[in-house]
Amino acid sequence: MTPRPPPRAVVAVDGIDGSGKSTLAVRLVAALRADGVGVALLRVDDFRRAVDWSRADKSELDLYYDDYYDLPRLDGCLRAYLDGAPTIEVPGWDSVRERPAEARPLDVSGAAIALVEGVFARRLTVVAAGAAVVHVQTTPAEARRRILARDVARGRAAAEVERRIAARYFAAQRRYEAACAPVARAAVVIDNEDPRAPRLLRMAAERLPAPAARALHRIL
Repeated sequence: MTPRPPPRAVVAVDGIDGSGKSTLAVRLVAALRADGVGVALLRVDDFRRAVDWSRADKSELDLYYDDYYDLPRLDGCLRAYLDGAPTIEVPGWDSVRERPAEARPLDVSGAAIALVEGVFARRLTVVAAGAAVVHVQTTPAEARRRILARDVARGRAAAEVERRIAARYFAAQRRYEAACAPVARAAVVIDNEDPRAPRLLRMAAERLPAPAARALHRIL
């Protein structure tokens, strides 16, 4: 008899830029795999579009919020996963040249959980329809410090990073919070001000796939 494929679920890791979403997602993936749970990691940052920032008809905030991330394409990948697709195509992004890179197939045939990590996760229709969301939070000052350190290390001028923090990242997060109330609606809220000792502020375990709840309890 052919083995039955595992039931599939989507879990999202959300939070402001610089809050530590990527690090938490990697730790959660490792904990799930250590428990023998198949998991596929998808990053919002891979689903980007080339944007003409010189356009006069939209503000930089609106270009970043509305156009920069290809959320419909990511939604399509998540729907295909939930519908039982064995593979999904994940685009790439060249962050140095800020342009699309070659897409790659992602094997999700054995994945019981698709873990989506990135900003604006609740804007995804698959997530808004009922996926469990883990919200990682930190103060704006700490997020700014991390973003500056990260982007300057990648070769960007500090003044340009500060400008993007104000015009794009933090401004867009305020718009997102007003539209989607991500903290209030999250199944899990984590204070990550000190990444060496993240603090669990809230967990509605019944809203999470059981393996994800167990893995979170173990790594926090």
